[in-house]
Amino acid sequence: MNALLTLGIVVYSIICVLLILIIIIQGGKAEGLFSSAQANVLGSQRGNALTKATTFLSTIFIVGALLISVAISTQKTAFESVTDTNPATTTNQQQNAPLSAPTNTETLPNNTASSNQ
Repeated sequence: MNALLTLGIVVYSIICVLLILIIIIQGGKAEGLFSSAQANVLGSQRGNALTKATTFLSTIFIVGALLISVAISTQKTAFESVTDTNPATTTNQQQNAPLSAPTNTETLPNNTASSNQ
């Protein structure tokens, strides 16, 4: 995994945690994590700012998921990396291998009973 993809996954994880926290803090019908007394202290702009932050982070969340998915799908797997690095070596080994007939040390008994039936 390259460093850029790892950095992207770390940033994406931070965005996920922030999005979860903003959604928990955000007031809804039940006022979220804050009670009505605390909402008065923070002012009426709390809902508007949290709504914008939620929209912004959710957009980054979706775009980030798509970008990370594309980045992971374009990387080679370990099997592809091994087979692509040494194609000449494997073909040379196959061409240089001696050809010999398989030897069978066991002798098969004549089964005359089955041929007479």
